Amino acid sequence: MGNFTIATRYANALLEASEEKNTFDAVAKDMELIYNTFDSSKELRVAISNPILSEEKKINILREIFGGKVSSDSLEFLFFVVKKGRDEVMFDILKRFMELRDDKMNIVKVLITSAFELNEKQKSEIKSKLTGYLQKDVRMQYKVNPTLIGGFTVRVGDTVLDASVVHQLELLRNKFLKEEFLLN
Repeated sequence: MGNFTIATRYANALLEASEEKNTFDAVAKDMELIYNTFDSSKELRVAISNPILSEEKKINILREIFGGKVSSDSLEFLFFVVKKGRDEVMFDILKRFMELRDDKMNIVKVLITSAFELNEKQKSEIKSKLTGYLQKDVRMQYKVNPTLIGGFTVRVGDTVLDASVVHQLELLRNKFLKEEFLLN
């Protein structure tokens, strides 16, 4: 069984259990904190997935980091994953839970890459248009890439909308090459 399948099963189980207990909001908030901690710490990911460390040490590490910061249900879920020997996919499970949470809450993450830093008015305008277009709550991330020359790209999952000057120049170049070919 692949990591994605395993991660999906565990993430779904946590989501369903939290819904049954009416603790979804709290668990979702906890999992976001845990995911962000794992995401920002390669050392933590390596330690938890390390087959040499004992189950007890991994549980102690998790208790030390997250004890008192997350609910007992969330902490017990982490311990359960370790006890079931799925610690090597812990980060994948957390990531998959965040994706399922976003689907459930109708949230979409969007990466805007622009040639220069966007001002607040531009960010607001882009967010408003994307919210209307996607019919979802848009969570924006921004990145600057001066090689775009001007304009921006929008990445939503696997879809990229390219409104950059570089892309427009490439389209124009291809059109000229095609017309030159037709003229010969």
